Amino acid sequence: MDNTTNLISPKLLQRLCHGEEEALRSLLDLLGPKVLAYCKKKVGNEEDAEELLLDIFLKLWHFRDKIDQTADVQVLLFTIARNHILNFIRNKATRQLATIEPAEALPQQEDHIRQRIDYNELFNQYQQVLEKLGEKQRAVFRMSREEGLSHREIADKLGISIRTVEAHIHSSLKTIRTELKDAYILIVLLLIQ
Repeated sequence: MDNTTNLISPKLLQRLCHGEEEALRSLLDLLGPKVLAYCKKKVGNEEDAEELLLDIFLKLWHFRDKIDQTADVQVLLFTIARNHILNFIRNKATRQLATIEPAEALPQQEDHIRQRIDYNELFNQYQQVLEKLGEKQRAVFRMSREEGLSHREIADKLGISIRTVEAHIHSSLKTIRTELKDAYILIVLLLIQ
């Protein structure tokens, strides 16, 4: 680990868990620049990165009473950051897709692909594959991919283990890849445009 980790004492995390705002400020001073740089690298601009940084530390504050006081706070923050960034990118892609017509979903220079693929048909195929999943498996997958919940949040909500959540998601992705074959890559590309 780096020198920043050495500056974070277990007492600082304990103070945070007990609701001391000064402890949160200290963590923000110590780890904020690293988390901000990570966010900026992933989302590409300072404004979004700063907004994400605030959300990450607010989430840390909001769930402070559930934090394992022996946890590595740096690992915890970067896990929260990764989840927030994934949700941010997913939500941004969803908003962008909602504002364009299905026929415009693929770039103009890829006319030969657009001629072969009907976006609506592809989306319907995706929905049909989701319907083939078991009820709990489908619920876990939708909570993860559509609602942006973490594995822990899904496990708590459904009263199952995190490993079960991970197994359901892994199995769902495998089924989607198998059922949609080549179209799976196009679905991913459409969602991240």
